[in-house]
Amino acid sequence: MIAAHIDSPRLSSQILLAHLLSIDRLIMLLERFVPVPEDIIVQFEALAARRCAGEPVAYLIGKKEFYGRSFVVTPDVLIPRPETEGMIDLLQALVPAEQQLLCADIGTGSGILAVTAALSFPGAHVLATDISFAALRVARTNALAHKVESRISFLHSSLAAGIDIRQCDIVLANLPYIPAVDAKAMDHEVLRFEPHGALFGGTDGLVLYRDLAAAVQGLMKPGAILIAEIDYRQGMLMSRLWAPLGKKCEVHKDLAGHDRIVVVVF
Repeated sequence: MIAAHIDSPRLSSQILLAHLLSIDRLIMLLERFVPVPEDIIVQFEALAARRCAGEPVAYLIGKKEFYGRSFVVTPDVLIPRPETEGMIDLLQALVPAEQQLLCADIGTGSGILAVTAALSFPGAHVLATDISFAALRVARTNALAHKVESRISFLHSSLAAGIDIRQCDIVLANLPYIPAVDAKAMDHEVLRFEPHGALFGGTDGLVLYRDLAAAVQGLMKPGAILIAEIDYRQGMLMSRLWAPLGKKCEVHKDLAGHDRIVVVVF
C-alpha cells in the first residue's frame, strides 16, 4: 500500500489480511512467521488495490465495530463513528435497563442504534425507520445477527411517518446533518464512497431535524426523550429549534469537547 494515499496503511493491511485469514489481527501478528497461502495473497492484493484507491476498510471487509459489537456495513449505509456511541451512553444514563420501552430509531441506516438499544434494554421494542430499502436490508441483517429481530420492527418511511410517535418513550435520531457547503473540505474517502443521502442535511445541515421537529410537535408524550446527534457547530441552532417543544433541552459534548448530542425531554 502507498502510505501517502491513505490513512494508517500498515493497520489497513493488517486488518485486511486478518479478515482474509479469518483470524484475530493480534493473533496474526503473533504468528507472523507462518506462511500465507498463495490464494490469500492474491485476494489480499486485490483488496489492497481497492484500499489504495480510497475505498474504506469497513466496506472492504463488510463490517465495523460499534459499542463493542460487530455490525455488517455496505456502501448503502454510513460507516459507524465512535461519536455515535455517546447516544447509547446517554440513553443508558437516562433510562433504567429494566424499563419497558417503545423506542423509535429514525433513519436507522445500518441499524446500529436500534440493535444496540434492543440489546441494552431487554424489555424494549424498537421501531426502526429509513427511506432506503437497501439500508433496511442491512439493518435487518444486523438484527438477525444479534438475535433481536423479534423486538425490532423495520419500516420504510420518511422520518416518523408511519409510526405513532405519541406512543414512543424514546426517539433516537442520527439524521444527515452535514451542511452541503462542507462537501468541498470533506475527506475524499467519505465523499467518494459513503452514501450522500445519509451525510448531507441541506444548506445548514438541519433540514431533516426541522422536518422531524414539525412532525412531532405537540405529539410527544410527557416524559418522552429525544436523543439526536449533530455537527459540532449546531448546538445552539438545535437548542433554539427543540427547546420550545419540550420541558428541557440540553447539548452534550463528545470526548473531544465538541457539541455532539442533543437531549430533549418532553
